[in-house]
Amino acid sequence: MNQHRKIILMSVFGALLLLWGANWLMRSGWRGPFEARRQKAANLRSQIAKRQKEFAEFRQAGKQLAVWEEQSLPSDPEVARGLYQAWLLELARHVGLTGTNVDSSEPVNSKGLYYLLSFSMRGRGTLEQLTVFLYEFYGAGHLHQLRSMQVTPTPRGELLDLSFSIEAVALHGLERQDRLGRAPSTRLAFDNLAPYQSIVRRNVFAAGGPALDAASQTWLTAVTQVDGRPTAWFSLDGARRTLKAAEGESLELGACRAKVAEVCDNDVVLDIDGQRWLMTIGDSLGQAAALPPGL
Repeated sequence: MNQHRKIILMSVFGALLLLWGANWLMRSGWRGPFEARRQKAANLRSQIAKRQKEFAEFRQAGKQLAVWEEQSLPSDPEVARGLYQAWLLELARHVGLTGTNVDSSEPVNSKGLYYLLSFSMRGRGTLEQLTVFLYEFYGAGHLHQLRSMQVTPTPRGELLDLSFSIEAVALHGLERQDRLGRAPSTRLAFDNLAPYQSIVRRNVFAAGGPALDAASQTWLTAVTQVDGRPTAWFSLDGARRTLKAAEGESLELGACRAKVAEVCDNDVVLDIDGQRWLMTIGDSLGQAAALPPGL
């Protein structure tokens, strides 16, 4: 009996040993190379994806460089400085600024890639003229930026003393030497001046400040249902007057005529001169947010 058990145990042990050996042979002879090939394929796919991403980035960078070349000032820094300074003076004259002068510092060569040109500009004008100046500045397709702006109201508050710090770039290696670059600008939220007229209507620099600005004295106080129609309630002139208007109705708010385009739970969308403005209960008209076209 004991001999029979030994034979059974030896047979089981032999079978287990055989299975282990077969499994080892399978791993070393087939699974190992298969896993290695699979890992190699995964590495290759990762490298391909990385190269495709780099290629897309290079292609995008090439497109951006082409735009910058179109917007750049001429490569000759002295020509660039003269042309751009003349452009600033012409822009100031165009919008009606007075007492304008433009100074510039020596161009700075940055690692042989581009020249950085710095300009300081002073002038005097109204808030409307400043608004047009900024609109034209950011709408121009030049490789430039406004680094800082200082606005100081004159004693009467009708005119503003203006001071600008401006930087422009002239890339090396351009063939264009006799004119400023120009390419479509994408830095403006709106493609026309009308939406920016709200800045003029607010005029926080006027005598008396915002307290005398009609827009800051017009508040959205409530949204209710009147005869089943969503209706907005506005408080005017320091709560001395209250106006109600349902969707589709027009009303006079301060110095402007507005149409109630939409009335929601806590918000109202106004249409003023074709521009849509969002007000939330508790906001003044001067705090309304301009909505992008299509919203």
